[in-house]
Amino acid sequence: MRSLALLSLVLFSLPACGGALAEGESQFKKGQYPQAKQTLASIEAESRSYDDGRRAEYALYRGLTLSALGDRAAGGVWLREAKAIADTDPTSLEREDALRLKEALEADQAP
Repeated sequence: MRSLALLSLVLFSLPACGGALAEGESQFKKGQYPQAKQTLASIEAESRSYDDGRRAEYALYRGLTLSALGDRAAGGVWLREAKAIADTDPTSLEREDALRLKEALEADQAP
């Protein structure tokens, strides 16, 4: 019975961090940038333990959100982190997110 309770705890805690990342992405895509910034900032410490794919995804949306709010310097830091991960592991980002990253980095280079 104790192992069942432990398994339940683990299973219910996993979606929480995945859920916050998905929520932040959804908020970004809906143009809810202040909310996305808050949601993503709330899981920054957790994101350090993510695998490459989730970490790249986190860094991408954190960077996109900050850039959308006008903080291009801070956004660029996160976008470059996402790029560094994607350069090391080209499968770390879904195709759509890889394109989003490429476009954001190109826009970041604009004067």
